[in-house]
Amino acid sequence: MRLELSSEGRYAIRALVYLAGHPERLSAGAISSETAIPQRLLARILADLSRAGLVESKAGRDGGTRLARDAACVSLRDVVETVEGPFLVTQCIMESRACDGSKPCAMHEAWLVAQRALLAELERYSLADLAASAGTITAPLSLEVG
Repeated sequence: MRLELSSEGRYAIRALVYLAGHPERLSAGAISSETAIPQRLLARILADLSRAGLVESKAGRDGGTRLARDAACVSLRDVVETVEGPFLVTQCIMESRACDGSKPCAMHEAWLVAQRALLAELERYSLADLAASAGTITAPLSLEVG
């Protein structure tokens, strides 16, 4: 069994971890070159992250992108579910039908437990944790509003 993120999911995490270590606004070009994310794909990802309230972007001479919230307040689960959608088991493993609690199969409870465990682990890690582990923190992580 392979449990993998899409390219967009991996790139979103990479970009957000980089932004977590840089509180100033950064251009898409700078983010792209520092994180090896193709600029066209980065633009789409940043637009999705902006709509979700994870980053804020400003156009113009003093523009750029930065985190919209403190990195310590954004969990890995927030990021993954923003880009990949909610983590749900929707197809029954044992039978050819949708999976729900109304008529659970033999595997239903085991998959629910595994799903809860995975989500709990993703919730445990913040962007600040990941940035600290990656060594990308160059300044305090708290953001000033204004």
